Amino acid sequence: MRYLLILICSFALGSPIAAQDQFFYTVVKDYFRVNPFTGQFSAFVNAVKTDPGLTITRTVNKTDTSLFSIEGDYQSFNPFSIRANKVEMTLGEKQRVLQGRRPIADTIMLYEITGFFDSTAQTVKALKKEYKRINNKIKRDLAAQSEAPLTNIRGIREGAITNHAKNSNLAPPISVIWFVKDDGQLGLLVALRMKYINNRAVPSGFLADNLYFYRNILPMFR
Repeated sequence: MRYLLILICSFALGSPIAAQDQFFYTVVKDYFRVNPFTGQFSAFVNAVKTDPGLTITRTVNKTDTSLFSIEGDYQSFNPFSIRANKVEMTLGEKQRVLQGRRPIADTIMLYEITGFFDSTAQTVKALKKEYKRINNKIKRDLAAQSEAPLTNIRGIREGAITNHAKNSNLAPPISVIWFVKDDGQLGLLVALRMKYINNRAVPSGFLADNLYFYRNILPMFR
């Protein structure tokens, strides 16, 4: 599944959050197989590329006309408490242009884990409970929390997104999404946003990510 995220150009930048914050080490350890905050960013990317537990399904190298991205399926890794049929990983650059007298291109890195599950009423109930549990856990450290239903989105029958930030003036570096597609496919996604500065990862994001995700992240499910 390709993740085609189109960024809205008019949003302002959010303030980055210190990478040394221990919370992010804990979140990454709980939900991501490779930690981007423990060393050089280039070493992290290489670790993702060479992970023996990940089957790479798509790679796009960074060029003058394309942004870097990797997609793959985990063979056995599943950070969720529900048995998954498949767990996908996406690591990729996303760019938007800040309009002005001199347009400026801004780039963040999205690191995403998506689990897909049996489409039964019992599993939907369990997934909603897991979604709430993850959000409550993150909220202990990122108190600013906003939730929006996923309605009137082509291909999506039901779902919701919760963004998390230190406070309402900072862009959310973490989002959690659950969804049911029209074909019955059931999924749960944890997304981490970051920048890399001097070859080190820094949690970051864009302001108004509720609207950004609401309009753009879900058309990727095709």
